[in-house]
Amino acid sequence: MTIPFSKIRGVIFDLDGTLTQPIINFTEMRRRLELPEGDILATVRTWPSERQRQAFAIIEEIEADARARMTLQPGARELMETLAAQRIERGLLTRNTGETVRRLQELLPIPFTAVVTRDFPSFKPDPDPALYIASLWNLPPFSILLVGDYRDDLICGRKAGMFTCLLSNERNRADSPLADWTIGSLWELKNAWEAR
Repeated sequence: MTIPFSKIRGVIFDLDGTLTQPIINFTEMRRRLELPEGDILATVRTWPSERQRQAFAIIEEIEADARARMTLQPGARELMETLAAQRIERGLLTRNTGETVRRLQELLPIPFTAVVTRDFPSFKPDPDPALYIASLWNLPPFSILLVGDYRDDLICGRKAGMFTCLLSNERNRADSPLADWTIGSLWELKNAWEAR
């Protein structure tokens, strides 16, 4: 499907692996949590409170290490500058913490007009956080593009009635059928925006 860029008024981005290089060590996180499969956050939230506290301490330790090494994806800054110049709403929908978002904003100083972190009651692939951002912008879902690097991003966007874009890599190419558009870099999205 072709994205109707002339009708898109807002773009929601995933954080890790989309705007930044994917550096969170989920293998180590799963090993330390003794959780070989399943959704990490959803599972941890079902555990008793003391076990949850211990688990989130592990999660946040691994995330802090990743935060210290955070680097932007090529083209991220230029894409955000292009969207801001064209007055396109810019959202961030992440399972990360507010602290990680603040670190991102140090590297990527173009402000987001809406941010949802894992403090929101539900998270991707549930569509509610994406629909919440749409409501903040007072935009219909069909005028929003959701960009991510994981199937949960694409499922979230589809369920919300938004267009979806997959930032492809060797781990996620099988998810391409879930996306309206697949790109190899954020430069492609910037160039498409400028050509609209």
